Amino acid sequence: MEEKPSDFLSDPKDGICLVREVAGAKFAKAGLNAVHTLRRRQGSEMTSMHLRENMYMVTVYLTDHPEAQDVWKDGHHAMRPAMRAGAISLFDMRYHWEGDNMAPFEALNFFIPDLAFDETARELGSTFSGFNYDVAREYRDDVATSLARAVLPALDSPAEIPMLFVDHVFSALRSRLLVAYCGLNPTGNAAGPKLSDHEVARIKELLLDDVGADRSVAELAQACGLSAGQFSRAFKRTLGTSPHQWLVEQRIDRARYLLRGKKSISEIALECGFADQSHLSRVFLRKVGLTPGEWRRAKHSDA
Repeated sequence: MEEKPSDFLSDPKDGICLVREVAGAKFAKAGLNAVHTLRRRQGSEMTSMHLRENMYMVTVYLTDHPEAQDVWKDGHHAMRPAMRAGAISLFDMRYHWEGDNMAPFEALNFFIPDLAFDETARELGSTFSGFNYDVAREYRDDVATSLARAVLPALDSPAEIPMLFVDHVFSALRSRLLVAYCGLNPTGNAAGPKLSDHEVARIKELLLDDVGADRSVAELAQACGLSAGQFSRAFKRTLGTSPHQWLVEQRIDRARYLLRGKKSISEIALECGFADQSHLSRVFLRKVGLTPGEWRRAKHSDA
């Protein structure tokens, strides 16, 4: 059986640490991998990670890890400090890592291949040769923490997290890490071409004609003959926003139009590409300031 990153984050004999892949099937479709770890109680537990892959594990601490931790990198010992919520750790998975976990904590672990960092670095006009990171230091990173928290809803409701949003989070995280820990320039490639009218029409067709398709950025980029990063930047230059935000606005506009009619809110939710009525209600409230039912009643009272 093929080994997965989640296999190396808990001791199955002990069961102290609960490990869950985040939207495993959905993320795997786009070559992405994120694993949530929740350690609820005190107790010694050795974690051994021996993937030996050209990738990094990026650990974002969602709660405090209040105790220092013994770690070994290919047998060489280091003492990792206590980590506060909002700190991150970077592990080069070409090496064999071991750690002695003692304290309760919660974290989200992103597994990102070197090839993905290579591509993002090229798009920023540079190259990737590894991170300037010391395992014996604490690095606080509010940006990475916000991105990690943004994908947490996918743990329990993967259908509510569109692939366009997942792609955006992973892309933003890669860029953040390269800028913060490799010194790359985030604006080095800000100018560039826009999408042609034909390409815009094709992308709108792909996004709007089949609301259940859940397109990824890679699929849209392929339709334009671009890399994912090139496409995302060209899309924003052309339409002024990200593919995910554009699609959300289109779906909300469609929902507003349908709410003027007699269809039920649950029917409208599915027709507009939302997972269910509660999903539509949360997004609608965030964008419009009213629930769909409140908005419908307000419009009818104005008529």
